[in-house]
Amino acid sequence: MDPAEMSNEENYAFDVAGYLHVPAVLSRSKVNALNQALDAANEPEGMLGWPTPQRELFRDLLLQPQLVWYLNQLIGPGFRLDQAPRLLGDHASEMGASLIGGDEPRNPSRAYFQQNGRRSAQGLKAIWALEDIAAEDGGLVVVQASHKSNVETPQNLLIGADEMGLVKQPALQAGDLFLLAESALQGMRPWQNGSKRLLTYSYAGRAMIQSNGPGPGAQVDSAPEWAPEGSPERAVLHKPGHKDASPPPVLNTNGDKTWVEESSETIHPSIYIRDPNSGIDENEFYFWDLNGYLVVPGVMDEEWLALANEVVDNFQDRVEVGSELSGSSKSQAGTGRPLLSGLLDLPDPHNAAFRRMIAHPAVVSRLNWMGASGYRTGGATVFCATEGTSGHSLHDGNEPISPSRGYAFKNGRSYCETVTITWQLRDVEPDLGGFACVPGSHKTQYPQPPGVRTCDDTMGLVVQPTMKAGDVLFFMDGGCTHGALAWKNSAPRRGVLIKYQSKNSNWSGGVIDPQERWGDMVEDMSEEQFAVMRGPERDGRHHTVPRLEVRDGQVSVSYDPAGDRYSAKFRKPGEKQS
Repeated sequence: MDPAEMSNEENYAFDVAGYLHVPAVLSRSKVNALNQALDAANEPEGMLGWPTPQRELFRDLLLQPQLVWYLNQLIGPGFRLDQAPRLLGDHASEMGASLIGGDEPRNPSRAYFQQNGRRSAQGLKAIWALEDIAAEDGGLVVVQASHKSNVETPQNLLIGADEMGLVKQPALQAGDLFLLAESALQGMRPWQNGSKRLLTYSYAGRAMIQSNGPGPGAQVDSAPEWAPEGSPERAVLHKPGHKDASPPPVLNTNGDKTWVEESSETIHPSIYIRDPNSGIDENEFYFWDLNGYLVVPGVMDEEWLALANEVVDNFQDRVEVGSELSGSSKSQAGTGRPLLSGLLDLPDPHNAAFRRMIAHPAVVSRLNWMGASGYRTGGATVFCATEGTSGHSLHDGNEPISPSRGYAFKNGRSYCETVTITWQLRDVEPDLGGFACVPGSHKTQYPQPPGVRTCDDTMGLVVQPTMKAGDVLFFMDGGCTHGALAWKNSAPRRGVLIKYQSKNSNWSGGVIDPQERWGDMVEDMSEEQFAVMRGPERDGRHHTVPRLEVRDGQVSVSYDPAGDRYSAKFRKPGEKQS
């Protein structure tokens, strides 16, 4: 193991998902010894205080070397145990549909912080699997990327009335270590094939107040005797770790007097309130901010679908097979991608089904809250992948940052500079290929690992949404890591792709040429002067946008796009940005 730092794959996984699965940390003999000690004691907690030699097994696990190595990086030096080890799910109150955690409203004592290349999960569960747990066995469940959510969790998701396709149950093997941020949504589902053993230790950042211990100091109040019981003065004099500090007293005021509330519910006012007239579906907004994509079901009716499919059938002679796009992937290799472009320019009446899409109310209503009005599109193309068509290697994401295609959340608003929409003309079946993405990747600060890019090693992070004909997919093109899995369905793929760019930036087209933009003003300019007179253009893969370099006090023109990379330390020698 590298003694310095976690691998980029591990950093990426934890940063994107809010958890990290570390397989085979404990030997089979160690797991057996722990289970034998639990069998003998027949107790779900108190392990650190059991008689010797049983307690030594659990005290050793408290500072297991590989665990300590991870905790130093994920929490930071000086981490501490906040809650004693116990078996997850042994209390009846734990088992059920309810989830806990989430990052809105934020609890700083358990939150995930990241800035300037450093990060700290202030609350972290170290969960040891002492038995094999299959994906359908129940037990621990999590919501990927929820440790960074900007939007309050919908109540139906919290109570389990509507899981929204977000709740995942990790499959674990005996001896595995599962590191879980406290700020991630998590819960326990009833065991389906007999109860299993998940042993959890809860750790915290060195200064973070989370819970009291069971010792004698925690059983007494900390306030001075002169402060009357129940007084505001006594309330603000409590000290961490004492009886009167967990939960701390809650003060309130009407402007004239101050009092101690009977309820311990936190008071943390906001100047913002929900707008019932915003036209935003709150579940959609949560899903969008959490994942970086959104599926809106049933936008197209049967007549519209039939007409669009008929047009695609009739213009098969215009389908062009493009390049193989799997990016050297072993699992996603195949033939080139068939495309039918120019749908908006087809002769009448064949264009009608597609022109209807570009400013449809279902699109406009969502683009307005996803990135504000003033967006534009360049046309419509239908994917016509047949069985055996290669996947498209996953690309984009928030690292390296690309402001012209990025995502931000501020003051209750979504700022997405590029939104791409795919209208599904046919069903997209599970595990048969099509659009795929890494939910939560629009907020990551780590480079995409090669295995995720090729989908040869997805680390359990890649999702391929299933959709029905007539559904519409929205995704953050540039913000969210996305691509396509190889098409394995005998029925050809039919998805109409339409890209929208915000009014703030340009990916192609428009007035670019300096002479067209400025007229006679640029006459007789040097090449270096001429270079900065262009109109806005993203430049993607074309390498046509000039960059200016200064060497030995002289300015010269370069067309090397590598200078666009914000995180140069992650770029391999000779690598260029696409």
